[in-house]
Amino acid sequence: MASLSGITEYDSASATSASSNPFDAKSLASGQDFFRVLSAQLQAQDPLNPMDDTQFLAQLTQQSQLEQTLETNTRLGTMVTLQESLAALQQMTQSAALIGKTVDFIDPYTGEAASGTVDAVRVVEGLVVLDVGGEAVPLPNLTSIREQE
Repeated sequence: MASLSGITEYDSASATSASSNPFDAKSLASGQDFFRVLSAQLQAQDPLNPMDDTQFLAQLTQQSQLEQTLETNTRLGTMVTLQESLAALQQMTQSAALIGKTVDFIDPYTGEAASGTVDAVRVVEGLVVLDVGGEAVPLPNLTSIREQE
């Protein structure tokens, strides 16, 4: 098996030539640094004792799997964001139907039961809040909804 001293030398030379670490997670994951390291490893290997092809193929396969996993994570993150946006939009749309209705709620400041007419609906820090008689009432504080009296 080939020695890794060439890679250490390559890494040390790169580190001294650059002010920051030349191998960062983003470029390693994208394959840039992986192929730089692989190239250095191939250049530093002993010609009389070359790297085993199965080891070489295993490294390429691992890199491919890493790229696929990162792409999957990115897409899942995007899907989660879209799902959260859709849920917020649906909640806002449904809550808009409450404008002009009389609602009973637990006052978020005093904890006492109160009622009033919904004047507006808005989102505050991801939570739907109703404006009831000039007071901000979070949607989960509603206890009942009825037609205006």
